[in-house]
Amino acid sequence: MVEPRSLSFNNDRWLTDSRIYNLIWMGRWLERAENIARVINTFAGAAVESGSDIEWLQHSLVNAAVIRGIPIDDPTRTLSLLLREHNSSSIYHSIATARNNATQVGPVELIRAISGIIQSIDEAALPIPTPDEARNLTNAVLEGLSSVYDVIEASWFHRESMSEEEVYLRFVQQ
Repeated sequence: MVEPRSLSFNNDRWLTDSRIYNLIWMGRWLERAENIARVINTFAGAAVESGSDIEWLQHSLVNAAVIRGIPIDDPTRTLSLLLREHNSSSIYHSIATARNNATQVGPVELIRAISGIIQSIDEAALPIPTPDEARNLTNAVLEGLSSVYDVIEASWFHRESMSEEEVYLRFVQQ
């Protein structure tokens, strides 16, 4: 008997609506974390290159925080709120929620990769003292997200590099 509202992803396994929901939201939370990390990384890089201090970085990130729905009463806490402290719009919350969704559908390797990002944020001393440290932390988060995406590719899509002949044939077909 075929389950009517499900998609088959293997002969004997079904991708149910709740699993699809978890996959979609895991991806959205990972994207949100990546977006926040890239914004912080960009501003931290600009601060390092211009020789600015952490206060300049904090004030530069106020608009990024407000756009994400984080009310800023004290601009000196902006970076900490974006990294960890805000309970719905921080990198930490986004990654933790993605891990929660991944536990419903993902392999152990995926959960471990996501947990590695959480651990790197946990090990960071907050508040971040310099823009260079903020850039280093967001680089670690972005590298962790890259490894998460690699696990997803390897676990679910099993993609391998195409040979030159395959690339040529696809090009000719277009």
